[in-house]
Amino acid sequence: MKLLKVKAKGLNLFSKELEIDFLALDRVMRDNNDMLFEISPKIYLNNVLAMIGINASGKTTTLKVISFILNMLNNEPINKIETNVILDGISSGEEIDFDVYFTDSSDYIYRLETKIKAEKGMGSDDDKYVIAKESLWSKKITSIKTKKSIFDFTNMEPIQVRKGDEEFLPEDISIIIALNKRNNSRVMFQDLINWTNVNLIRILGDFPQELISFLDSSIEYFKVNVDEEFEQDVELRLKFKGREEIVIYSLDKLNNYLSSGTVKGINVFINAMIVLSSGGYLIIDELENHFNKEIVATLIRFFMNKKVNKKGATIIFTTHYPELLDEFERKDNIYIIRNNGGIYAENLSNQSIRNDVKKSDAYQSDLLKGTAPDYYSYIGLNKVFKKLGDRHGA
Repeated sequence: MKLLKVKAKGLNLFSKELEIDFLALDRVMRDNNDMLFEISPKIYLNNVLAMIGINASGKTTTLKVISFILNMLNNEPINKIETNVILDGISSGEEIDFDVYFTDSSDYIYRLETKIKAEKGMGSDDDKYVIAKESLWSKKITSIKTKKSIFDFTNMEPIQVRKGDEEFLPEDISIIIALNKRNNSRVMFQDLINWTNVNLIRILGDFPQELISFLDSSIEYFKVNVDEEFEQDVELRLKFKGREEIVIYSLDKLNNYLSSGTVKGINVFINAMIVLSSGGYLIIDELENHFNKEIVATLIRFFMNKKVNKKGATIIFTTHYPELLDEFERKDNIYIIRNNGGIYAENLSNQSIRNDVKKSDAYQSDLLKGTAPDYYSYIGLNKVFKKLGDRHGA
């Protein structure tokens, strides 16, 4: 299953409707389509989506919306989805509207509209979310004549409508479960949002030595042995060049020997391999955390390399590294996240930037507006530090 567009309306933290396009919005040229995956002659998807913005702009929250939608499409009960915190703040009588466009084959495009409301219980622990209304549309890709018509389902009758009296469908599970069962489809994705500041090996197995050497060239080998009967029993064998082998029996103690960057690198790159092999989605918050720029750039380049990314896998990440923007020849895979009376996301393709201006320079200079700390806030903070210096210098 491939996402084409997601829209969310009514979320408490957002000032307006959130709209994220996975579709290539800018013109597709032969010399810049390495970072695109072709669904049909008129539909190209970006293999990289970058969310960038200043601190507290809402980048992580935007990732959580995408994660929530992916979980919902995989038949997860919305009350058990960890990222359902994005629904917090719904008042009685209010609804949150999710509009999701996707394809699960090369034949059909689907639109799923899901309206969610909160049902208040006797106590706060009894509150729950329910799907109030839901409709599913479909149309053949061959019926699409123009790029604008991809998302046009006007005057089309839905192929399925939530009736509210389905005997076997829980009220917090999407009707897409029927389509998924019929087509044997689901979204493959790895969500690392909550692992931003957790340095613990998440996946155990045989790690490619090439990966270990790339992350830390001083390591001769790193082997993991897991007891098949008792999976919690693990033996780690680590050897640095010119030193004796170290045997460890606790994942927690591994951090005494490996750097934070190496541990995170193992987690991220192994998950990237899983996603690349399946054509799924990898969601990472603060991609550069514990990494140097070249490691981050290498990971992104794998997703932009058609020889590596043969199934159109997509990496979706937030970053504070504006220099990473210069890795992209396109603008439509970059979203600027701002928070001014509420979070909102703007695709960089909507901004007029001269070709001779580097994307990172446009970002850091605040040419894009709201992408650098407020000047007057900086002046105020400068005065505080100056007074502090004068006080201690007296």
